Amino acid sequence: MSSKIPVSVLIPAKNEQVNLPACLASLSRADEIFVVDSQSTDNSVEIAKSHGVNVVQFNFNGRWPKKKNWSLDNLPFRNEWVLIVDCDERITPELWEEIDQAIHNQEYTGYYLNRRVFFLGKWIRYGGKYPDWNLRLF
Repeated sequence: MSSKIPVSVLIPAKNEQVNLPACLASLSRADEIFVVDSQSTDNSVEIAKSHGVNVVQFNFNGRWPKKKNWSLDNLPFRNEWVLIVDCDERITPELWEEIDQAIHNQEYTGYYLNRRVFFLGKWIRYGGKYPDWNLRLF
């Protein structure tokens, strides 16, 4: 088993019981994980708790702040680096290796990640946006 990487992960969620187990499984190298839930009515909270991650409830007021901004301002992250991962996203072992190298490079304070969209196990190369760079690690 690979060692934990000093990264805190933020997962915004609402009714994600289908996607959450695989997402959490792909985050086993993270030192800390927060699932920020918006009153899910499915088993999302129970699934997150069964994985031993921190679960925090968020109540959106219809204006500001939105879930990710509120989380970045209010959660007690114990690591300097934060990685945002949506429930339908997976972090591959190769990306974990890159993240481990990146956070030890004091030259940078953020990294853009390039997403690839898969459907039925196949990468959708056309019809979607690729490359799709997003600031997700900072």
